[in-house]
Amino acid sequence: MNGHGQRLQHTGLLKSCSLTSSFVRLNTIIIIASALPALFNRAAAADEGIVKLTAGAEYISGDYGDTESVDQLYVPLTTRYTTSRSTLRLTIPYIRLTAPADAVQTGNIIPPGTNKMRTDSGIGDVIAGVTFHDTLNTEASSDLAIDFTAKVKLGTADEDKGLGTGENDYTMQAELYNYHDRFMLFGILGYKFRGDPPGINLNNSWLAFVGGNYRLTRSLKVGLDFYYQEALIPDIDNQMELSAFLGYKISSTTFLRGYLLKGITNASPDWGAGAFITFMQ
Repeated sequence: MNGHGQRLQHTGLLKSCSLTSSFVRLNTIIIIASALPALFNRAAAADEGIVKLTAGAEYISGDYGDTESVDQLYVPLTTRYTTSRSTLRLTIPYIRLTAPADAVQTGNIIPPGTNKMRTDSGIGDVIAGVTFHDTLNTEASSDLAIDFTAKVKLGTADEDKGLGTGENDYTMQAELYNYHDRFMLFGILGYKFRGDPPGINLNNSWLAFVGGNYRLTRSLKVGLDFYYQEALIPDIDNQMELSAFLGYKISSTTFLRGYLLKGITNASPDWGAGAFITFMQ
């Protein structure tokens, strides 16, 4: 989801295919997924919380300043466990990527190159994170809240298909929320430490995310946000995106969110759209 996730890197240097690495990758995902219930149960024993499951899809497209269009379908499944003190989350995505054969998904974009186009798909990079709350972030409990989040992007995507770098990335960020009667403002500032694939030196980068939403009715919200991230290699633009979103509360336990995004620089997609539904228990 917007910046939220999700972009490409051009290189012809990531070409080491191995059945063993694929087997290790699959086992890593299975171990992470099977360990999640035990992790949530342990958290629940200390502080009864709320479980949320989010599913949906994002589609982005752009030429990134080059002649060929790169298209990506990103379908994540995210589980969250939230208590008054913290939130644990795990995202396992599916990716379908149409791009030049020398393109690789890294979370940002440079011009995709001129190699023959190909389409590949598979499990993307698993993302795990933990957020520490100063209070439980709801309009009812606080008009100002600060969170601190640590995330790791595990290199579980198949680098031979261009779906990932095969390396881990680590992100630390601070999040500020300001609640009012009918609207909420937020700002996020973070720093990402990137793992370097063989033969490539990727820059660590600052990222920022600012925006707000306005409650039209008890069930309907609209909002606007802006995403910024520093370039991962020299001589390309920083990533900048603007998105507008609509949130609808279907019931007390079910929430729907849709959005459109527009890239501002050549390091961003030309356009994108996504829709997600969240179930809360």
